[in-house]
Amino acid sequence: MTASDESDLFSREELLSGGAAPIRRARVILFAIESRIAHLKEKSGRFSSSYLSPRSDEEREEAFLEALSAGRHSTLLPTIQDLEGYVLYWAPLVSELDVYLRVALARVLGQKYKLDYSEIPGIRKTLGLDEDPVKQEYRRSFGEDLAALYSAKTDPVSRFRWLSTGLAKTLEALPPFWIAFALTLPIGPSLLAIPIAVAEIGAIPGVALTVVFGIINALTVASLAETVARSGTTRFGLGYIGQLVSEYIGKAGSILLTAILAINSVLILIAYYLGVAGTLAQVTGIPSTLWIALLFVTVVYFLSRESLNMTVATAVIATLVKLVLVISIPALSLPFIKPANLQHMVLPFRGMQPFNPSVLQLVFGVMLANYCSHLSVANYGQVVIRRDPSARSWIWGSIAAIGMTMLVSCIWIVTFNGTIPAEALAREAGTAVTALARYVGPIISWLGAVFVLLSVGLACIHVSLGLLFLVRERLPKVTKNKIGKRVRFLISISPVIAIFLISEWMTFAGVGSFAKLLSVVGGLALPVLGGVFPLFMLAASRRKGDFVPGTVLKFIGHPVVLVGLYLIFLGSIFLYGIFIWENLIERVVSIALGIIVFTLTAAILRRRILKTRVVVELREDLSPGGTNVLNITACGRSMETEMSLDYGEFKERHHATSAEIVNFALLRAVTLHLPDTGAKELKVWVHRITPDLTSVGLPAQVKIKSESGEQWIPLELSKGQVLANLNGRSFRLEISAVDSKHQL
Repeated sequence: MTASDESDLFSREELLSGGAAPIRRARVILFAIESRIAHLKEKSGRFSSSYLSPRSDEEREEAFLEALSAGRHSTLLPTIQDLEGYVLYWAPLVSELDVYLRVALARVLGQKYKLDYSEIPGIRKTLGLDEDPVKQEYRRSFGEDLAALYSAKTDPVSRFRWLSTGLAKTLEALPPFWIAFALTLPIGPSLLAIPIAVAEIGAIPGVALTVVFGIINALTVASLAETVARSGTTRFGLGYIGQLVSEYIGKAGSILLTAILAINSVLILIAYYLGVAGTLAQVTGIPSTLWIALLFVTVVYFLSRESLNMTVATAVIATLVKLVLVISIPALSLPFIKPANLQHMVLPFRGMQPFNPSVLQLVFGVMLANYCSHLSVANYGQVVIRRDPSARSWIWGSIAAIGMTMLVSCIWIVTFNGTIPAEALAREAGTAVTALARYVGPIISWLGAVFVLLSVGLACIHVSLGLLFLVRERLPKVTKNKIGKRVRFLISISPVIAIFLISEWMTFAGVGSFAKLLSVVGGLALPVLGGVFPLFMLAASRRKGDFVPGTVLKFIGHPVVLVGLYLIFLGSIFLYGIFIWENLIERVVSIALGIIVFTLTAAILRRRILKTRVVVELREDLSPGGTNVLNITACGRSMETEMSLDYGEFKERHHATSAEIVNFALLRAVTLHLPDTGAKELKVWVHRITPDLTSVGLPAQVKIKSESGEQWIPLELSKGQVLANLNGRSFRLEISAVDSKHQL
């Protein structure tokens, strides 16, 4: 089939119209089904792209649709396993096919794919392949029984694919709590530095600090998880962390976030290169420089694809494997623990001990990095909230992930620091497993290598993708010229190339330490990314969020708790600048960052960015299992109000916080009488969730009537969203079709 035959995605009406022969039309329908599945697969791969911005996301969408319109989706060509797995998403395309087209489509499917009768119950049910009329028509049309359509034998590759699909279904069917836990578990690269970071102060103080930092980070993670649950931007995949920050604390906050992410990415990538290379060099005997080069080539490959295309199932599997490894490694060292090593304790000002600022630099920085799951929390919410709209599982799963990290970190400190003398561990320039292998044996090196590849190796790809998107965001859009695309790609990956060269030089020169570089990141960037920003956004979302989650930890939003946590993180930035950093440049940068954060705080308070808002959402949901609803949220809380739903021939009246729209196609207008809430803004959002889980704004007219007068606002050019100031004490809101003769 040529590109001209199938230049666009098809609607159901287009597929059902026309006088083409059934087989010809069946091929067109199959292409439409495959296109929808390819689109869903491409979108699902984006959840692992933690640094995507709205523009980067839009460019990827455009590139995909361009390829699709040219008949090219070979990189994501669906398999028969995909057709079965996504059957609910393409079923509406064939729901009204007559028996002739069902038979023709079955024939085309059988010609293109190997059909195993027992493995495709969804396809059989959707096409009615077990129904007598379909079987009879198939026999009449093609002169053979429909049973001949199914493969008598399944080859090993197909069996493996079906087994993999079954495992993926099992994992993705886990309760949402466990999905949230797996996606946000921060056990990874920083764990490899924790024993080194606390080596000088000792295991017992190290465990105590681990618990303290764990509790503090659990509060900030809970804050960010709740913010994600309240935001329509993240709930419906309309944006990423930069968009979330811009929505709640303004453009200045988004600019600061971008700068911090860039600094964080550069420093942490250098640390990761050194960590991977050092560990694998010890296991294999191959020089670190070669491992850095190999890792760089692998990273560039994924940069060229612009995604890891990780699914929920692969993320869960990676988490399970990492958990097994981080428990097995310390378990093997238990027989080698020496109580004398655990008794080592050096605290500032204890006895005659002098104060050593460099010790605090290492401890505080690595501790903050160890619990940093905030980027995951900011981006993965839609995956879990789609399964549990109340977001209870999402919030508690994110908190549980921090709790598990705290437990594992304590175990590592006790076993590693109990096995290795403090002096030897403190001098280690590589990872902690490199040091442990010298005392326990090579098995630790091999297990550590697997863990390093799963955690640090994958993190290298994630962070490199982040730098790619951050740089490309500042470049002009590319033309169709291939040379232009190549030059743009090379410019986009130039920071990654520079980081590779710096890492190679540091390895040749024998300078740099995995733990020390992580501590720099933890002391400079993470107090802002993992502390200040989550607190800002929680305060804002509780005043102007789009939704109310089923779980709200009220005490986190108490002014005493919010201000106390804010002062801890802001104070740590100034503490580094004034007392801990020894280098003048580091001190200046840290103090400057603290001043910028304080200035941003003052601007937020002065400009009243945290002002309260009423949100009215009218949603048509065409996704599988979706419900059409009208939601009202005021000042971060559900609000009961008088509402009238006009369906033309009849009206419905409710007094509630939300109402289900029984038939969205008949809805003509919605009228709300909202009492005085003290809110300063009104947000009206009219949109549709498409079968491929995309939010699309709907055209409508909004009329606001209050004590100060009437205001008409069209939604055609605003992607279905509008913000208006509320000057009156109470108001009447009407949402109607652009043309009163048509539905919304």
